[in-house]
Amino acid sequence: RARVGRVEDLLPPADAARDRIGAWLDPARRISGVADIHGRARRVFRLDDISPTWDTVQAIAAHIPATGVKLSPSFPHDHIPRGAEAQWVSRAGELLECVIWWGPLVRTSGRTARVIRPGRPAIEVTEDQATGDVPTVADDKGIAAWLYETDRALVQAGLVGAVTAAVDGHELEPGLGLVTADTAYDVGFARRYAVTDTLPLSTKELRTWLRRNAITGLTIKKRGVRLDDDALRRDLRIGRGAGSGKSETILLTRVAGSQIVLVLEPAPPA
Repeated sequence: RARVGRVEDLLPPADAARDRIGAWLDPARRISGVADIHGRARRVFRLDDISPTWDTVQAIAAHIPATGVKLSPSFPHDHIPRGAEAQWVSRAGELLECVIWWGPLVRTSGRTARVIRPGRPAIEVTEDQATGDVPTVADDKGIAAWLYETDRALVQAGLVGAVTAAVDGHELEPGLGLVTADTAYDVGFARRYAVTDTLPLSTKELRTWLRRNAITGLTIKKRGVRLDDDALRRDLRIGRGAGSGKSETILLTRVAGSQIVLVLEPAPPA
């Protein structure tokens, strides 16, 4: 955890050289000497608790034109400084961080997302690609043939509208990042699945469906539903291996406030 006195002590003299320097900040987000349940230093989430503080970070950015800071992905949208760029970054589907850029480092002001795909070019998404309201389905009858799982960088950046616009689709429920559409598109910032069945989230219904389809292996995905995977597997009497039967992928999620199960077939990555 960094110790900071006066901000002025950290800054270069106010002369022409300031236009040729930059600052990169990575504030401490763990409290030394305070452990979590895993024995690691406890992580902090409030901007007031990082070190150096958010006020100090902004003061440095006000003095040095080119400044960037690495922050938690939970950075609140209403704290984005005027004229700055807040970019949420993911790699291989894992949400990593939010980076705030100032001055000449800003490519697009406001909220952006950067999706890093190993072995393929990274993709950047801006607010211009997510204009307008995000349409949602009214109930499970609105679920179409394809489901798009929005990359978490876009979900956290509030840019799901870029997916609904790209595929002419509807979000299942606001904030989940799950978009349904009639047509198959290759979208680099959303994973596509074919929807092969829809069920209510009921252990009895699921167990009947497994038996009827001779399914002995199950991949369980969740978004917007809190449920223990191992407990569900015990209730369904199904393990993680396929055994002698078929294997399927299911998604436990919500549609218009109701919990449902979607049976999915993954499409090749875009």
